[in-house]
Amino acid sequence: MLGSLLLLLSCGGALLGAAPDNKGRCSTWGAGHFSTFDGHTYDFSGTCNYVFAAVCKDAPSTFSVQLRRGPGGNISRIIVELGASVVTVQDAVITVKDVGVVSLPHTSNGLQITPFGQSVRLLAKQLEMELVVMWGPGAHLMVLVERKYMGKMCGLCGNFDGEKTNEFLSEDGQLLEPHKYAAVQKLDDPNEICAYEAIPSPRLLQAEHAQACLRLLTLVAPQCTVPQEPFLLSCQADMAACTEPGRPNCSCATLSEYSRQCSVAGQPVSSWRGPDLCSVGQCPANQAYRECGETCVRTCSNPRHSCSSFCTFGCFCPEGTVLDDISKNHSCVPEPQCPCMLSGVVYAPGEVTTAACQTCRCSGGHWECEERPCPRRCALEGGSFVTTFDARPYRFHGTCTYVLVQSPQLPGGGSLMAAFDKSGYSHSETSVVAVIYKSSQDKIVISQDEVVTNNGDTKWLPYKTRNITVFRQTSTHLQMVTTFGLELVIQLWPVFQLYITVGPQFRGQTRGLCGNFNGDTTDDFTTSMGIAEGTASLFVDSWRAGNCPAALERETDPCSMSQLNKVCAETHCAVLVQKGTVFENCHATVDPKPFYKRCVYQACNYEETFPHICAALGDYALACASRGVLLQGWRNSVDNCSIPCTGNQTFSYDSQACDHTCLSLTDREAECHPSAVPVDGCNCPEGTYLNHKSECVRKAQCPCLLDSHRFILADQSTMVNGVVCRCVNGRLSCRARPQMLLATCSAPKTFQSCSQSSEDKFGAACAPTCQMLATGTPCVPTKCEPGCVCAKGLYENASGQCVPPEECPCEFAGISYPRGAELHTDCKSCTCLNGTWSCQQSTHCPSTCSLYGEGHVVTFDGQRFVFDGNCEYILVTDGCNASDSQPTFKILTENVVCAKSGATCSRAIKILLGGLSIVLADANYTVSGEDPGVHFRVKAGSLHLVLDVTIGSAYNLTLTWNKHMAVFIKVARASQDPLCGLCGNYNGNMKDDFQTRSKYLASSELEFVNSWKESPLCGDTTFALDPCSLNAFRRSWAERKCSIINSQTFAACHGQVYRLPYYEACVQDTCACDTGGDCECLCDAVAAYAKACVDKGVCVDWRSPDFCPVYCDFYNTHVQRGSELQYTQQANCTWHYQPCLCPAWPQSVPDNIEGRVLRSRQGDVRAMQ
Repeated sequence: MLGSLLLLLSCGGALLGAAPDNKGRCSTWGAGHFSTFDGHTYDFSGTCNYVFAAVCKDAPSTFSVQLRRGPGGNISRIIVELGASVVTVQDAVITVKDVGVVSLPHTSNGLQITPFGQSVRLLAKQLEMELVVMWGPGAHLMVLVERKYMGKMCGLCGNFDGEKTNEFLSEDGQLLEPHKYAAVQKLDDPNEICAYEAIPSPRLLQAEHAQACLRLLTLVAPQCTVPQEPFLLSCQADMAACTEPGRPNCSCATLSEYSRQCSVAGQPVSSWRGPDLCSVGQCPANQAYRECGETCVRTCSNPRHSCSSFCTFGCFCPEGTVLDDISKNHSCVPEPQCPCMLSGVVYAPGEVTTAACQTCRCSGGHWECEERPCPRRCALEGGSFVTTFDARPYRFHGTCTYVLVQSPQLPGGGSLMAAFDKSGYSHSETSVVAVIYKSSQDKIVISQDEVVTNNGDTKWLPYKTRNITVFRQTSTHLQMVTTFGLELVIQLWPVFQLYITVGPQFRGQTRGLCGNFNGDTTDDFTTSMGIAEGTASLFVDSWRAGNCPAALERETDPCSMSQLNKVCAETHCAVLVQKGTVFENCHATVDPKPFYKRCVYQACNYEETFPHICAALGDYALACASRGVLLQGWRNSVDNCSIPCTGNQTFSYDSQACDHTCLSLTDREAECHPSAVPVDGCNCPEGTYLNHKSECVRKAQCPCLLDSHRFILADQSTMVNGVVCRCVNGRLSCRARPQMLLATCSAPKTFQSCSQSSEDKFGAACAPTCQMLATGTPCVPTKCEPGCVCAKGLYENASGQCVPPEECPCEFAGISYPRGAELHTDCKSCTCLNGTWSCQQSTHCPSTCSLYGEGHVVTFDGQRFVFDGNCEYILVTDGCNASDSQPTFKILTENVVCAKSGATCSRAIKILLGGLSIVLADANYTVSGEDPGVHFRVKAGSLHLVLDVTIGSAYNLTLTWNKHMAVFIKVARASQDPLCGLCGNYNGNMKDDFQTRSKYLASSELEFVNSWKESPLCGDTTFALDPCSLNAFRRSWAERKCSIINSQTFAACHGQVYRLPYYEACVQDTCACDTGGDCECLCDAVAAYAKACVDKGVCVDWRSPDFCPVYCDFYNTHVQRGSELQYTQQANCTWHYQPCLCPAWPQSVPDNIEGRVLRSRQGDVRAMQ
């Protein structure tokens, strides 16, 4: 019986188990056992360098894996070549070309090198190729390739044509013996002539070894259906060649390979290893050995990932526990005992941390946070940058007075306004020149030249009214404090900037350029007429407090005008993002990249370069100080930003007037007010006080102020209301309370001049307009303007006509709508009444998240970011709370490298719906599984694939995929349960969209993106360089091609969708896309803006025969036959391209997209593909 068994085994190999994910699998193990892609097994122990597996025939992507063994049979070197990338493994040291020696896990340029149980796995993913190489422990090497390479492979792994009988064919078609074929695969190193000559020797098989091996293989996997015969032969050969023949440990390599192949085939394996049989060694901490453990380890930071990979042997956490990767002590803990991390600090379960506006408790590895009522700040910085109370940033260039804050919380109908004026020659060189607070009692103006007036009268500082105090906090900052919850900090140098803080009682009760303070950033552009605009300039224009020209947006990058200015700006602003600078201390708290972009823009846009660079650097330092990180010494570390102090004053990064001026001793209510934002500047040293001569003196030398202008010197006396008062230490001992001082016109229009005899000294600057009527704010002009003014009781509309107030039109997107007009936009139904919009919000409005181009994301709440990640990431999922065991749905993007610069893009979209999964890849879709609670419909067209999904009564999802790199996810939900992932939390507030998997707000998009990796085997993504800087020669071409977004082609959309982010994304992608398909990247980027326009009801016909053409005529000459389109000579000429369905009424069609349409002979649209 045994003899016949041995005879059977000596007749050749057998077909091994199927490879995972329908891939071809080749491996080698032990001292020279091989299993080819087609399942043929043979032995070869050559010690030269050999091609293990390579693409030898025409294929979209090529690669090669090379192998060298040492004299003892162990693998001494592995080389993996993929285009320009080369990975070398030698003596357990991994080296990557152009990178050097790397540690694990490592991710770069499309390569992921990570631990995989006891092995190491290299995963290479590109748009058209996926390769897996695994090695270790011992002499094990495995390669997994896609089925599309069948018949195109060569090397020791064979030709992968599905036939194992023709595995060893020579180039002339002759069948060779295995050792002769293997010798042909030799590939010597430079200057090497390897002289190894393979001499086949017959296997000496012994009966007792066969029985021992059969027993051991059965012990490994008693129920495995993978054929044992090849491994029985290899096991016997191992035992015969062993230094102590017959010992079970001699066959560990073969037993491990059999266990691997059973696991790959999905067959059960037993925990067969022991201290005396192929032991894995001592496991760290409380981990335990498992033969079939999940390679994607569940961790405290990612306890609910999914990982499509076979199991492997090694040390794993016991059931019911996860790996504590936060404490990094290799221990396993129950999930509720997981610690949390915040800003690099580890917090124990149950520990509480308190921030400015929230209290967070660590629970099971994630944060449970509770918001508290809190003041909010609005900032006007850099001459043209505004950040609203709800943290929405925008930029505009205007020359007018604008309403910043209106609120019923401001007494006497108060309004806070800012005056902007030109500060240079170009239209974009505008700056804040004054801030105005106007109420029924006061009109306080604080100008950039430090002059303070009230109702036109100049005041000395500190200046006090009934409920307002204005004083100098430092040499560079003034401050206005009130008793009604408004505070204003004014930066005087180097650029005039404003910081407005309001108390929590203002929540939901503000309007103006600072937004409405309701926690929802999406409606911050609500105009004075009550409707949300799509662009900043139109929103800003609605809040003009005078008859001024419209605000402008700079369409081009100011740095593009001068390469010298660009280099200067980037060089000086780079200190914000560079390592090793004082600013690095704050990188983990405040993301520096937005401030860097703003700094470069200011430096190029304004003629006075260095003041604006210093202002931008100071803005970042202030943001850090507001978060508790004081950047001491930053001004001295950069050029031209130090503040000189006069006299014996000293500079401080956190300064205040209180107890540093003699006036603060005389009247503490005048100058002793803390600042809501930390301010720097010059003040007197501790123990000294600034007197009326700007000298720092001791307290005993301080004078006292009396009757608004009279100083009483130290130790002198005076009579006050019949009482003798003496000045002691800056205070009058009588405790008296001193008061302190700080042409021709068409009827019904008439001409208003600027002559002194004119009734209105400001002329036409305060001409009544419908726009000003909508703001409800009195005119606050900065200078007189002659011109034509409507007669009393009439208001000028946008067309220049004089109308009564009830006939004032409403404005939206640059278009005037008459009284009674209705508008349906963004889930709102609005009616025009008396010049303002009266809007009703629809319930359960859907929102859309976009992923397009090379990693550009727009969240549900409108937050934008870009990332270069090479992994699977969760775009959106529900079940975000810790108590939710399984999500109802999850949408993933698989991002791969698609440019030499390392830029990545989406290769596939995976939708997981309970038991149902849908994959969008390779311009097609596949469906697997089923779920009774899910209903879906697919509409596949020529340019797009639209997937509609209904999940019970909870969610309606619509995914629009362009069959390439872009997907648009529209979600309508029945409840307000939070969502999470890269698409944000869908709560209307973009400022908290960077919420990590652990439920805390990340300081940067990189930290946020890395937390949403689906597989923990992927390395973290890192900051990517600007592709236009890497490919400078492509910049001008990219800017020229992408300028179509700024051109008249899209003019109808410019007022609806802010174009600058789309233009910048287009330039970035067009620069980066350097591995083929250059125009495809360009067209995808422009199409993303066109899609945003269509979503706003603007259909733009932007394609042309020489710019991103669409070949719809193909469908007139080809007909569907089965799964293929075949040519026919009978052309029907019925298919045509349209930029959207129903171009005249684009909003009448839900989920409107471009594509090919079928027209009948009468011209009506019959179908859309």
